[in-house]
Amino acid sequence: MALGLDLAFALVVAFIAGLALALPRFSPRELLFSVNVRAGFPARPEGRAILRRYQLRVLGVTAAALAVVVWGALHGQRWLAGAAPILQLGGNFWAYLEAHQETAPEAVPPAEAQLAAPVAHPVRPPGGWALQFVPFLILAEAASVLHANWRRIPLRFPVHWGWNGAANGWSARTVAGVFQPVVLGGIAVALIVLLTWFATRHTRRVAAACGTASAELARERRHLLPFPLVAFLIAAEFSWAAVLPLRAHPEDAPSMLVPLGLMAAFLLLLFLLFAVHRPQGLAPEAGAEVICDRAADRYWKAGMFYVNPNDPAILVPKRVGMGFTFNFARRTSWLILLVILLIAATPVLFARPH
Repeated sequence: MALGLDLAFALVVAFIAGLALALPRFSPRELLFSVNVRAGFPARPEGRAILRRYQLRVLGVTAAALAVVVWGALHGQRWLAGAAPILQLGGNFWAYLEAHQETAPEAVPPAEAQLAAPVAHPVRPPGGWALQFVPFLILAEAASVLHANWRRIPLRFPVHWGWNGAANGWSARTVAGVFQPVVLGGIAVALIVLLTWFATRHTRRVAAACGTASAELARERRHLLPFPLVAFLIAAEFSWAAVLPLRAHPEDAPSMLVPLGLMAAFLLLLFLLFAVHRPQGLAPEAGAEVICDRAADRYWKAGMFYVNPNDPAILVPKRVGMGFTFNFARRTSWLILLVILLIAATPVLFARPH
């Protein structure tokens, strides 16, 4: 089991490296490492040199992360396998910052555009609204299984394990103790659905290029792709955690191959969808207001964090990758983040140590 866990984390490290290497491609063509640049600059020798240095840094960070996994496996420090991807993400962020700073001198001022208030616009989420509620059915099925097998659940069962495989957090066979993962998963999925609704109805499009309304709507739909995928991932992970007490030996540490496999499948599907999803011919409905804006680079801290007190929008499309990011100058953004962190921390905070 320990060897399988080390191998799983090594595969996670390799997958993260692949995503980091492909990340610069997932930006509008007028952006390079979140900087507005003149047309054709990414293909010029200077642009290619910046990209090459970024790739070398990512490969160096990846090699270091894999070395941490191997060293931990050889010396019995299994916790290092879990720490390696976290260290790698930090290293990749550093590599991106370096590339962003190298690209900054090549920045060109964006076209002036007035920041308008968020307005409703006709964008449907991928798969329609019915698909957004399927994750609730997954959680409901887990709850049904727990209810049907109530007597099989031990009076006291572990819910958290240390890196050595020993249980260090416990819960009891009560309604709150047994159904807590399902409830927390439902809250998390509900939050994702709420954010999806907010992003489809009341966000102002902030695009790096002011194109046609059709192009804007196409880009908007692509940015919505992560929402249902995240909801399905959350439902699957929390449902898996909820039924762990029904195992033959619930005191044993569960195999991490299941949650890591789900995460890898999520990232792979996200990557594939982003690579092939190019909606064409989307046009706004009659009377729809399409706002196209080129936000100045100074509002994008480190090229990734949008901080603009003059912008009333809370969610804006990312400059790199897929999905939306918060306008961190708005208090509502921090409130939503706090709720997300509380949901993530609740299982650990309420787990009994003995």
